Amino acid sequence: MKTDLRLKRRHDWLAELAELRLEDAGIAPWEPLPHQIPPDVWSFWLMEAGRGAGKTATASHVVTDHINGPPCISKQIPHRVALIAPTLGDAIESAAHTDMALARLDLSARFTQSAGGSMVRYANGSQVRLFGCHTREDVERLRAGGNRCFVWAEEIAAWRYLTEAWDQMQFGLRLGPNPQIVGTTTPKARPEYVKIRNTATKITHATTLDNPELNAAQVQRLLERYEGTSLGEQELYGHLIEEAEGALWTSVMIDADRLPTAPSMSRIVVAVDPPGGATEAGIVAAGLIPNCPCGSGGRQPHFAVLEDGSEKLTPDEWGTRAVDMYRKLNADRIVAEMNFGGDMVESVIRTIDADVPFRPVRASRGKAIRAEPVVGLYEQRRVHHIGTLVGLEEQMVQWVPDESKWSPDRIDALVWAISELSKRKPRKKLDGWSADPDLRKTRGI
Repeated sequence: MKTDLRLKRRHDWLAELAELRLEDAGIAPWEPLPHQIPPDVWSFWLMEAGRGAGKTATASHVVTDHINGPPCISKQIPHRVALIAPTLGDAIESAAHTDMALARLDLSARFTQSAGGSMVRYANGSQVRLFGCHTREDVERLRAGGNRCFVWAEEIAAWRYLTEAWDQMQFGLRLGPNPQIVGTTTPKARPEYVKIRNTATKITHATTLDNPELNAAQVQRLLERYEGTSLGEQELYGHLIEEAEGALWTSVMIDADRLPTAPSMSRIVVAVDPPGGATEAGIVAAGLIPNCPCGSGGRQPHFAVLEDGSEKLTPDEWGTRAVDMYRKLNADRIVAEMNFGGDMVESVIRTIDADVPFRPVRASRGKAIRAEPVVGLYEQRRVHHIGTLVGLEEQMVQWVPDESKWSPDRIDALVWAISELSKRKPRKKLDGWSADPDLRKTRGI
């Protein structure tokens, strides 16, 4: 215990000394943003983030803190670290040439290149060896690159030989009392990446908008160009949009008819698919567009998917959320599946609001069969997502009928909502969609 306390005090003293030296050199002290603070306990921390969110700066400081922390190996050779990036050039960039490069965060650090490889050397005897994984020779280099106590895996989702490089990295990660990996990446829907992602002990997220140091005008231009698209969700917001082969929907199908704001609607419903066991409660709101301004689909009615409030909730929580959404959107009614909850479902809703218009629905056919007419409306370009509904859209492009073992509660709620709207004649068209509570009176609710 006394040894651990002495090491901690020494670590704190060295960190303070390093900060003073950097300040003397004109380098501002590191003030991490909330998303750049490491978790308390982790062996593989994966930071998924949009472009410019500060991934490289975060990992550089985490590695520097590790280098100057308690020795993992010996006093003479405290640490052996690997920095692995998509190419060796990318690794060199992160180690030596960016504003937050490793070699710039510690005044004792020296970047060197030789026949033995590229690395950053420290006065305390530690080393950070640099690797790429763009060729099979890179993978072999990683195999022969020695053992290590810490790894910075930079832009994992972009590694060309991802599985092979990851395996070789793991075989060498066996020094010290607590070998660790910090992974930084903008996610991509690669099966190899998803498999590795699932092994992370901690996953945190950040977006391009979380970094206040970025040029505001450029960020705005990126938002204007990519906001509301799957590419924007991936590159700006750091969300993994993974498509499964055989899924009923694709990202292209959803993106093609997305609208930034809701047009005039004649009806709005909130659909609820109560959770069965430990699954989510599906809560989705949709509206009927009598005369869509999109210019596709002729004069046929179109549909707007407005909100997705699905989550793992208790009955009181999902009932309250559904009623709150009904009130906020001035909806016409709530529809809810009764197969598993029976009369309890309506009772939950009535307990929260006894006067809410409610319609029970029962599933007499399988999920895929019920979904087919709604998929057909998407194919006819008659369904428009308003903005981006990340959780719902991820489920839509991942659920494969008869293969997926999980229940698509968000999809179920979506299908109930669109089915309810498509089978009834619309009322008189309103002049616009408003959140004004007084508008409910004009709908006769």
